[in-house]
Amino acid sequence: MGSSAFLNALMELSGILNESCKLFLKNRKLMFFVMVLPLFLNSAVYLINFFSIKAEVTNLILESSLLSTTDPNTLEYSALLMRIFSDIRLFVGSAYIFLVVHFIVSLFFSVAVVRASALTHAGKNVQFRTFLVLTVKSWKQLLVTYFYITLFVLGYLFLFLITLLPVLLFSPGFSYLKARGIVVWIIFAVFESYLAIVWQLSVVISILEETYGIQALGKAARIAKGMKPSLFLVNLSVGILSLGLGQCIRLSNGTYPSTGNVLIGLVVVNSLFLVNMFRLVVYTVSYFHCKSVHGEEVELQGYVEYTKIPSELLVGNNV
Repeated sequence: MGSSAFLNALMELSGILNESCKLFLKNRKLMFFVMVLPLFLNSAVYLINFFSIKAEVTNLILESSLLSTTDPNTLEYSALLMRIFSDIRLFVGSAYIFLVVHFIVSLFFSVAVVRASALTHAGKNVQFRTFLVLTVKSWKQLLVTYFYITLFVLGYLFLFLITLLPVLLFSPGFSYLKARGIVVWIIFAVFESYLAIVWQLSVVISILEETYGIQALGKAARIAKGMKPSLFLVNLSVGILSLGLGQCIRLSNGTYPSTGNVLIGLVVVNSLFLVNMFRLVVYTVSYFHCKSVHGEEVELQGYVEYTKIPSELLVGNNV
């Protein structure tokens, strides 16, 4: 990317970000609802998961310490071992439930954020009940698209591991291994930010149109041409910010007491959610720009707008 192209991408990105921020002022109630309500749900899910897992981990640590001091030939050892296996299954089950609930909350409010952003950007007003109906109708389409995106992500992860394995095997020492591993990870992370342009745009298409799945990915790849530099910068910025927020949790471990860790984790989880939700707002605005660049009209699925017919045409048809 040349200097002029980079400056053009920055200017285009600045305009999109400015336009995205203005959406919150155009329809404050709706945007406030779709951005703030999930924070309360995320906070509740996080706190329930944290304290339930904390109790399970405490039991595992206690039982493991007792296991090391118990005679393996006794019935007490067998009973203690069974309790450990039971606690491990409970721990895995709790983590699985947390992931499923978190995914459902993220899925529903991803649809809500894109819907609210699109309606606000298009200057359309709908009743809150209608908005909820439109949101519920779109989740199945988005789920299908997420399935294909997950397949691509898993394939990309497999490619990363295949590339990383020779680097790890032929590294002369731990310092070289770590340095080379970081370099490979950075290269793959940057390229993933480029691939995610199509993935993120297909999410918006699946919500606003009747196209979903592999067709949505194909359409996203087609209309994204021309805006990829600015959207690449969006993904890169989100990735760096998310990495920085993740490091806050890692650095806080052992530094703050348990209550401090809970609060830091709560702030980081909600901050990550807001960052990803704002990225969806940016991609929704970018979707309108992509469609206009290709000369395509935006027809919001589930919303019927009547076009005013000139009176001359009506008179001509009646003659």
